[in-house]
Amino acid sequence: MIEYRCFRNEDPPRLADIWRTADLGPAAFQPMTAAWLEACVFSRPYFDREGLIVALDGDRPVGFAHAAFGPNASKSGIETSTGTTMVVVVVPHDQHAAIGDALLARCEDYLRRRGSQTILGGGTPDIGGFYLGLYGGSGLPGILDSSPRMQEVFARAGYAEAERIAVMRRSLSGFRPPVNRLQLAIRRSTTLRVIDEPARRSWWEAAATTGIALRRYELRGQDESLLGHGSFWDMQPLATAWGVVAAGLMRVDIEGDRRRRGLANYLIAEALHDLAQEGVTIAEAHVVAANDAAMQLFLKLGFQTTSHGTLYRRG
Repeated sequence: MIEYRCFRNEDPPRLADIWRTADLGPAAFQPMTAAWLEACVFSRPYFDREGLIVALDGDRPVGFAHAAFGPNASKSGIETSTGTTMVVVVVPHDQHAAIGDALLARCEDYLRRRGSQTILGGGTPDIGGFYLGLYGGSGLPGILDSSPRMQEVFARAGYAEAERIAVMRRSLSGFRPPVNRLQLAIRRSTTLRVIDEPARRSWWEAAATTGIALRRYELRGQDESLLGHGSFWDMQPLATAWGVVAAGLMRVDIEGDRRRRGLANYLIAEALHDLAQEGVTIAEAHVVAANDAAMQLFLKLGFQTTSHGTLYRRG
C-alpha cells in the first residue's frame, strides 16, 4: 500500500534517489544529490514542507510532488491566490500512473487550503521559485515535452494547455552583433553598462536567486536614463552536467513606451557579444511561443528552438 505524507527533514536523500531513478529527460540535472536539492529548493525562505508530498511503498520512496506559489504584486511576499504543482516525479513502478495522480490531487488540496483560486501545472519564472538550474535550463518552462510521463499526469487530471514555452539556444562561437543603421544609431546614443552581482530589486528576486551568479546589462541614454535592462545567469548546475559554459537569459525589459524601437535586439546582441568574449559557448532563452514578436527577435539573432514546455491550467 502506498503512503502519502508531507516532507520531513530526513527526506532529502530519498528525494534525490527518486529524481535519479525517474526518467525526467535531458533537461533535468543528474546525478541529483541532497546537497543540490537543499541549495535550489529547501533553502528558499518561502519553502513550505506542507506543499511537498512524498509517496512511499513501504520503506521505498517512489515519488514526490511539489506545490508552490509566486510573489505578490510588490514582490515583497508570497501571493497564494494562484498556485502551481511544479513537478510530479515518480520512479518506474507498476502503479506509476496511480501514484502520480494521487500526488497531484494532494498538491491541489494543499493549494486550495492556502486559498488558490487559479491552479496551474508547471513552473514559470514568476510562479514557484524552485528547481532553477535543476530542471528546464535557463528558466522554468512548465513541463517539458521531454518529460512525457509528467505531462500525462496533468492531462489525466483534466488540465488544459495555458501556454507553450519555446526553449531556444544559440552557439556563441564567433558571435558578432548585427550591424545596420538602426543598431549603429542606438550605439551612438546609448551606453551599455555591465554589472556583475547586481543588487536585487525586490525580496522575491533576492530569495529566488540566492546562490545564483547574475550579470545585469543596463542600456542608458545620453542623459543616463534607463532605457532597458537584461539579466543572465550561469545556469548552474545544469551547465556543469552538460559540460558547457552557458548563460541563461532570465529576463529583458525595455522601459516605458520605448518598445519596438530596436532596443531589445541591440541590448541582447551586445550582451551576447560580451558573454562570448568571456568564454560563454551557449546562450539559452525561454520564449512564450504565442509571442510572435519575441520569437522573431530571437530567431533574427540566430537562436533555434530546441524543445518546448507546457504550462497547464486546471479546468
